[in-house]
Amino acid sequence: MKLSIIICTFNRSTELEQLLEDLALQHRRLRSSESGEIEVVLVDNNSMDNTSEVAYRFIESTGLSIKYFTHDRFGLTQCRNLAITKATGDLLAFLHDDVNLDDDWLKEAYKIACNCKEQEIGVYGGRSIPMWQDTIPEWLNLEPPYAIKQEVFTGHSHGDSEEYYPFQSDFGIAEFPCGANVLIRREIFENCGDFRTDLGANAAGGFGLNDDVEFFEYLSCLKIPMLYVPQIIVYHPINALQLTIQSIRRWYYKSGKASYWMTHTDRMKRDPHPLFAVEPKYRQLFTQVPEGKMNGVPFYLYVKLFVQSMWWTALHLSLDTKRRNYLSYRISETMGQIDAAAMISETVVHQKFSFRNRIAKKGILRPQAK
Repeated sequence: MKLSIIICTFNRSTELEQLLEDLALQHRRLRSSESGEIEVVLVDNNSMDNTSEVAYRFIESTGLSIKYFTHDRFGLTQCRNLAITKATGDLLAFLHDDVNLDDDWLKEAYKIACNCKEQEIGVYGGRSIPMWQDTIPEWLNLEPPYAIKQEVFTGHSHGDSEEYYPFQSDFGIAEFPCGANVLIRREIFENCGDFRTDLGANAAGGFGLNDDVEFFEYLSCLKIPMLYVPQIIVYHPINALQLTIQSIRRWYYKSGKASYWMTHTDRMKRDPHPLFAVEPKYRQLFTQVPEGKMNGVPFYLYVKLFVQSMWWTALHLSLDTKRRNYLSYRISETMGQIDAAAMISETVVHQKFSFRNRIAKKGILRPQAK
């Protein structure tokens, strides 16, 4: 069985060099019979630093098999989809280019690759643990009920036991694996398709998140078993720029925008709930909101934003800073949903009229010219 490790990178030559050093070191620890069944597929997303020099140095100086490609079109999913076509392994391991590997990451990943044919599991989700480089600010709340999501800092750690997704842990609900550290069987892509290119980092549509969430949600609809494997561990560095309220608000804004977009442009053609973006326990409160849209945005989203804003203003009279900050993140999330709703409406309004599209919708096929 062969393991392909896929790394897509953009202007992170220093972090990439450390990651490749970790892989090369762990590769040397394996037996020769195992090491020959491991390859690295590295896709450079038009980096402007010395990424190519780093890549070629490791290609020439280590026994690790490295395939190096460049991709001019910006976007993480664009690069991942290219890497999938170049990889030859039975199991594909996707890593972010700035993670630090646990000492046994490669050994455990290869062990799964050797056993995956014997198991009816399509996706293995590893752990991603934030690695704080600075002191955690007092205002940053990591404890419920007003904790930020683990995903804000690319975290995905739900205990030490293997569990099938989705499941409830002491650290919250684990719905899907994390794209920073995940292993996927090749046949999943051969039979189910690739990642959507309008989502993810540097995506053309501006939806900088949820490319992995959308793909795994799609697989869950197809009843593909996905397993949480806590022994596959990476550490994700957190720098000072990420430890600001503004940075966290931006993440929630992007998350809300991407979630609304992907749900209303569903590849399975499912219709979202009429009150999508309102938590189920609050939906009954919005049933009296008039149906309809303003500037392409459903009225209930404006009502939701108004209620949240009034609540946030009232909290300024209290000393509950954690609750107030948490609500500000949710306001940012709602603003992202409103932005996505407007974009969807604009896409529909400006769609060019075509008799060919109308004929195709009616199921009438035009004979092709000979």
